[in-house]
Amino acid sequence: MGAEYAIRWNARDGGPKTGDAALTALKVRARRTSRLNVSYYDLPPPPTAPPGFATILRRRVEGDRDPEFTWKLRGDRALADWTCPLENARQSKMEVDVTFSGADIVTRTYSYSCTSMGLHKGMPGLDTGRKSCAAIVKRWEAGRLNVEEWRLPGDVVIIEVSGKGADTSDALEDFRRRVAAPLFAAGVVPSAQSKTDLSIRCQ
Repeated sequence: MGAEYAIRWNARDGGPKTGDAALTALKVRARRTSRLNVSYYDLPPPPTAPPGFATILRRRVEGDRDPEFTWKLRGDRALADWTCPLENARQSKMEVDVTFSGADIVTRTYSYSCTSMGLHKGMPGLDTGRKSCAAIVKRWEAGRLNVEEWRLPGDVVIIEVSGKGADTSDALEDFRRRVAAPLFAAGVVPSAQSKTDLSIRCQ
């Protein structure tokens, strides 16, 4: 499994207040930007969900394109097998989410996801399960890094910087040196909560 290394923070707590400011602090330039509308469903977990794993269904729209749906399982251990409930899933991914919640503190979560342009019609609660609140997301691609600025209900702004790599101590230290250390120096107070945790609650 590969890994996604990330650090995220609430702009109210310190550090860069926008995605552009985060790019400046890291001394990198974006080569592509996009704007997304992201919302989540409040659905019961399917019978196939492993015990102790959170189940997440996300709806994401870029501009006037058709909605993209991502189903995700997230837990504290590796799975030998898992099932995607989405119809015509065109992408599946298994990785370890490695999140900096302090200068020397990281949390590891196993993540299994699949993405589709459609939903399984037999999934219960689809008609009423989508939350009315949504996040407006601006995303910058900057070389090996992605920077996202999530604007959530309640005038909350969450910034995240992430990058993919191998699940190794060398890759971890590289992200710590190139990304985490400059951001801590810029005053970032990291949040251990995921973007889903932060945005799934309507405020």
